[in-house]
Amino acid sequence: MRVFSRKNRPVHLGPYPMEKIRRVDEPTTLIIEDEVQRTPLRVNGFFRAAHGDFGAKAQTEVKRFVKKAPISAAMDRVMKQLCKVQDGEVAPEKAPITNDPRKLAEHMKALSYFLDADLTGICEARDYCWYSHDKRGEPITPYHRYAIVMIIDQGFDTMDGASGDDWISSAQSYRAYMRGAEIADVMAGYIRSLGFGARAHTNKDSHVQHVPLSLLAGLGEMSRIGEMILNPFVGPRMKTVVVTTDLPLEVDKPIDFGLQDFCDKCRKCARECPCGAIPFGGKIMYNGYETWKPDSEACTKYRTTNPRGSACGRCMKMCPWNKEGLMHHRLAMWAAIKWPFTRRFLIWLDDKWKYGMRNSTKRWWLDLDTVDGHVVRPDGINERDLNLGRRIPDEDRTAVYTPDLWPAPDNMATFPTDRREGQKKFKQAERPEDARRRLESQGADTHV
Repeated sequence: MRVFSRKNRPVHLGPYPMEKIRRVDEPTTLIIEDEVQRTPLRVNGFFRAAHGDFGAKAQTEVKRFVKKAPISAAMDRVMKQLCKVQDGEVAPEKAPITNDPRKLAEHMKALSYFLDADLTGICEARDYCWYSHDKRGEPITPYHRYAIVMIIDQGFDTMDGASGDDWISSAQSYRAYMRGAEIADVMAGYIRSLGFGARAHTNKDSHVQHVPLSLLAGLGEMSRIGEMILNPFVGPRMKTVVVTTDLPLEVDKPIDFGLQDFCDKCRKCARECPCGAIPFGGKIMYNGYETWKPDSEACTKYRTTNPRGSACGRCMKMCPWNKEGLMHHRLAMWAAIKWPFTRRFLIWLDDKWKYGMRNSTKRWWLDLDTVDGHVVRPDGINERDLNLGRRIPDEDRTAVYTPDLWPAPDNMATFPTDRREGQKKFKQAERPEDARRRLESQGADTHV
């Protein structure tokens, strides 16, 4: 779905016409900054699994859930080397460059596209977007003002041939993570050579939370999938990488392409989620954020212990925005953005035309597992297509773990989850409309 003609298109605009998407002053989902408690990395789902919070099986399998597929294992070895150059010394003198934030922002965007990023946005790295503590439990003090956020497309063709949770799933993710790390490392190193501080933040080692930064940088809106933004051109089929810096940059505004209404009407990702981690119902307020809060425990446990595949990205595979290239897909996208009354029909049509089925012509990989150092044929393969007959449950069984249920940042011992209490927290969570009324009664701006 890239722009048709790029002959007279400035490089800094990138391959997708994001300039045609409406910009707004604040994100389309409520963020009450004063009520956001900065998150320690210890609360990250994979860290919780590694420390045994999600049970013995997840603790064992998290060590190999990506590396059990030989392709992603090879990528992981490369990623470990890229981590070594995420940070470095800053040149002692400033280079003789412009100090115009707009020109510097255009320059950095052009560089990102030269290095093969798919979409790039810039925002302020607000304090609440930084993790509070690193993986060792040491406090993190925000140290850069700006964030350059880049999207790497996981690739439509391979996802078209996959189920989303089979043996190529982890490699799709890791290819994007690896490319993103390469791009961000080069960009951060370049900025440091100009005399400005910069650090790359990758999936292996990040001091910042990518989702709120992506939202602020105008790269997408929050989706029903939950802790993931959705872009109008690549949908949720992405991974992100971030460079934080003190290089003075002009920032972008958030976007509004009608996704909140679309996701409210569409439940396809929830219907097709193999572990029921995505809620069917409405949004809640979680740690100051308005969100369709997924069950991170259920999601993490399935991704780490998936017995018939490596990891999972089925929600991305199933999303009606996961399209590419064809004219009728572009027309449907613009109809969904411009004409809200078409959305229910387009959602129905997505199932009617069987989008989400595996395309066998795109299947190229080998299904392989690694057991005790030996590459073997796996015991099974997830061969899912569409689950059109799945009944929507009457009540969400989602569990959420609010800050009062988090382990301490430096607690490296097992901190088991209380799932019953998490489900209680989900049911008791404040609804966004109530939060807005509360703020209005206090005379506060609803976009705080």
